[in-house]
Amino acid sequence: MVSAIAGTASSTGVKVFGIFEAIVFVSWIVFFGVMLLMVAVVTTTRGRSQRRRAALRALRPPRRAGRLPAGIDALRRADPQFDEQLLLDASLTATFLVFAATTTGDIGPLRRLVTDSFWESPFGKITRLTARDRRREDIQSAKDAATGRSRRRLNLPIDYHPSVPELTAVDVGRRQQRVSVRVAFSQLQAVVQEGAEFVAAGAAARNFGSALKSLGQSVGARMDGQLASVSWMAAGGHYRLTFVRPSGARTDPSAALADRTCVTCGATYQSELAIACQHCQAPRALPWGNWRLDEAVPISY
Repeated sequence: MVSAIAGTASSTGVKVFGIFEAIVFVSWIVFFGVMLLMVAVVTTTRGRSQRRRAALRALRPPRRAGRLPAGIDALRRADPQFDEQLLLDASLTATFLVFAATTTGDIGPLRRLVTDSFWESPFGKITRLTARDRRREDIQSAKDAATGRSRRRLNLPIDYHPSVPELTAVDVGRRQQRVSVRVAFSQLQAVVQEGAEFVAAGAAARNFGSALKSLGQSVGARMDGQLASVSWMAAGGHYRLTFVRPSGARTDPSAALADRTCVTCGATYQSELAIACQHCQAPRALPWGNWRLDEAVPISY
């Protein structure tokens, strides 16, 4: 009887173990089935996404950044050492010096980069007048401080940001070579004075009437003796810069190094705005040689 009971228990254990193995086996089959299904879903979804992105790329217009303007080959034949990167760097330097001139009142660094006719263009006239007004404000502030007056009028440059410049046109003429560069830049200033919010509104005005109204309000705030306030003045836009040089001019590869150290005494320039060596007073050379900014024209883009 004991043997019969033991046999029955052994048979029952074998059956339970067999059922457990079957469950484990089925579980592994289900697991691999789910994994294969997930791989198929992911592969199908990725394929659809790639086809969608390819279709969108086909609809997009080609990028213009990689194109070179007509006339660049003629300029390279006339000047085998010509490097367009020098003019792209010149455009960034020019926009920075315009920002420096209009915020500090010093047009000296910008003057060495531009032609005489630049100052007769609308953009050049605005730049020079803005710099002149900034110098007058600084002189008046110094006089007020000397006489003990507590009038605070400040324009503090906060931020300057240019875009990546792009060569847009090249003209190799008999008398002059002209290259146009498209660039955008933005600037931010803090205005501290009576009626600062009206000054900022006038700078951002989109028409002459609004600008004149804001100017009148700022003058009224000064006349009323209001306390100085703080406001933010932002400006910027897209511009076409045109650089010129004589037709017979050629690129000097060593000029790029002359902008960092003085060619006369070897001293290092301490500032990007330096126009002469502080040791020997020799004029600072320009890394782009004879190229000069001739005009800057606002454009829509």
